[in-house]
Amino acid sequence: MDILFTLSGLLRKRLRYTVIVSNYSTFFKQVQKTPDDIFIYHGESKLSYKEVFESSLRLANHLHQQGISKDTRVVVMLPNIPEMIFTWLALSRLEAMMIPVNVHYKSLALRYIIDDSSASAIIYHAENEEDVISATSILNSCTTFIGMGGCDYEKTTDMMEYRNKPPFGGPYHPDAGDTNVMFYSGAATGPAKYAKYSNRMIARSTNDFLSMIPFRPADIIFSPYPLTHFLAYVAVLNGAVNAGASIVLCDPLNEKEFRKTMEAAQPTVMVAEPAYIGFLANQKDKDYLPASLQYAITGGGRLKSNYQEAFTALYHIPVYKIYGMVEAGPLLTVNTNADKPASIGVPLSSVSISLRNGRQTAGDEQIGEICVTSNILTEDLKKLLHDKLDEGWYRTGDLGRLDMDGYLYFVDRKAYVINVRGFNVYPEQIESVLVKHPKVQDAVVVGVPLDAGSESIHAHIIPEQGKRPEEKELFDYLEQELPRYQIPEKFIFVNHFPRSATGKVVRQALK
Repeated sequence: MDILFTLSGLLRKRLRYTVIVSNYSTFFKQVQKTPDDIFIYHGESKLSYKEVFESSLRLANHLHQQGISKDTRVVVMLPNIPEMIFTWLALSRLEAMMIPVNVHYKSLALRYIIDDSSASAIIYHAENEEDVISATSILNSCTTFIGMGGCDYEKTTDMMEYRNKPPFGGPYHPDAGDTNVMFYSGAATGPAKYAKYSNRMIARSTNDFLSMIPFRPADIIFSPYPLTHFLAYVAVLNGAVNAGASIVLCDPLNEKEFRKTMEAAQPTVMVAEPAYIGFLANQKDKDYLPASLQYAITGGGRLKSNYQEAFTALYHIPVYKIYGMVEAGPLLTVNTNADKPASIGVPLSSVSISLRNGRQTAGDEQIGEICVTSNILTEDLKKLLHDKLDEGWYRTGDLGRLDMDGYLYFVDRKAYVINVRGFNVYPEQIESVLVKHPKVQDAVVVGVPLDAGSESIHAHIIPEQGKRPEEKELFDYLEQELPRYQIPEKFIFVNHFPRSATGKVVRQALK
């Protein structure tokens, strides 16, 4: 029986495009596995490679019967459960285009993505049914609904019927240039942006990532990161299959499920968003994570230095960093250098980085806008990004600096820079000082416009429990660390920060 060996796993360090193998033995010889080796850990259950591939082919048959075939655009809105992986593999087998969507998106954001992408099908969980119905109620393009978890919508077909289907055995002639996935940005600094990535582009990005952080067949990868996120899609899903590794799935906020899964899986690698690293750093329990973990990987946002320091001190494992963005990589840099923990790393082999101020190149240790060029930037992406391309370089809107060794450091978003009487003030610099105060748990600094064109600095602070600092105490503390013009004029104490569906702080809501 033919089985699917999905996109990036096919390449094994070289750009050769083959996505089907004729029998189990060929595939498992490539990844040093046997069919009975565990691919997915979920709670106390374990699914072998053979079980996962067979489930994906049965699901492919079910989806094909619902009209999903080559180039069909399919929105996928599933949590981190085995069916998410089955769906990813099944859509690859059908040569359909996957459009991953975060399960925390509400109806307006979901409607925008469905409409903008011209998706004709959606696969979702019952927990999101209300938003799915609301999002599609005024759209005509989306006609196929496939749900799981007890969906009630009359137009929805039960996804779990796949278990009674035979494996899909239809024609399979993919091309390296076919679109594999369409990512949408989280719209943290403006309208959501999209980028389509071909099989070849995803394969190249995955292989470049694995050349920097080489997963092994023995690795067991725990990812609380949403698998619908571009970073997890490349580094976890594609990375694990490429290496023949295993994946651990669970709800990390369900402590009972988390404990059972960790005990059963004993993961060696964790790929997590910065907010989860911060959560773990605040546990104050060195045994909260299993001793089997060897390192953590984070990206998709800024990991504050106080959280990184607390995490490494508590669990005694390094934190590697990935920097990327939906529209230009999607992965750009990786840092595995423990001697430079604040850096976001060096470029992947297919990426070049330049720091620029206008058309002038910034010198060593000077701050400039991070500009990117890559052989992954196809003509399609270049057309999409035309207003931000300068002599072939994509202006990311992020500010950074390079040290003498070529390591990149993220400074701030260009849009977040505060103008104080003609001086540029970077919120990140103030925040990194504030969070080191013993009575400050977290801080977000924003600029509030003044009539004269200048801005006033406001610091929003989540205090440590039972330790709220006085404003004068914070002022005196900052005066020892920062120039006077960088000290906030107002301190606002809050219980939480407004966050987007992807977990990033919505700074506009704080102004």
